[in-house]
Amino acid sequence: MTRAFVTGMRVQITQMLRSSFDLIAMLIWPIIYASIAYYLLDAKETPHELLAASIGSAVMIMWAQVVIGSSGTLDLMRQAGTLELMVAAPVPFVTVLAPIMVSTSAFGLYGLVVTLVWGRVGFGIPLAIVHPLAFAIAIPACVIAIAALGLIVASTFVLYRAAFSLGIAMQYPVWLASGLLVPLSALPGWLGPVSWFLAPTWGFRAIERAAVGGDAWPSIAVCALASVAYVSVAVVFLRVFEHLARQRASLKLA
Repeated sequence: MTRAFVTGMRVQITQMLRSSFDLIAMLIWPIIYASIAYYLLDAKETPHELLAASIGSAVMIMWAQVVIGSSGTLDLMRQAGTLELMVAAPVPFVTVLAPIMVSTSAFGLYGLVVTLVWGRVGFGIPLAIVHPLAFAIAIPACVIAIAALGLIVASTFVLYRAAFSLGIAMQYPVWLASGLLVPLSALPGWLGPVSWFLAPTWGFRAIERAAVGGDAWPSIAVCALASVAYVSVAVVFLRVFEHLARQRASLKLA
């Protein structure tokens, strides 16, 4: 299983590095999202808010890369006729999907770098990190938690043929419910409890508090606990949806 996971990571990263769509998107999206956030905030006198906006934009990129990248990969598997082979492989199917989730989420780190550099060059945002150790730990904790949540979403991609369209549709609801687009205080109160179950909420809080000041460790701990919970749920969902896909013969593209 370890060998299958490592091989899956290597193959997925190689595919993304050779994909002009992924490379161009990762160069453009962070700049666009960060610029919109900067101009909406108009907080030139409070650079810590602009730095928080940069981090929020980067977390948005991570989630977008997970749901779009994973759904696109499963679509390609369907088109190539290899999805049935992956499901029938002797290793658990979660071992096949997990490297895709982790690779696409980790690829979003490039978005974090581009966002911070763009903020520094284009808007003069200082990049001083208040808690470097917590910041260094919060980033992988955020990546793993978002990848684990993506694993749950990816289980539905196995069941439905329109995986890529579903992946695109999953971006904005999570951005909104996590408070990345609009502060949760400006949204209906019932969205507050929903945000507690979403990895981007805690990943953003962990990185943001480590960067601008605050206690990031509780949010990092929540990311770790959420990752374990997400994987446990995803394993069950994958078994159920894999069985349904076999029954409905929906593993093939047509």
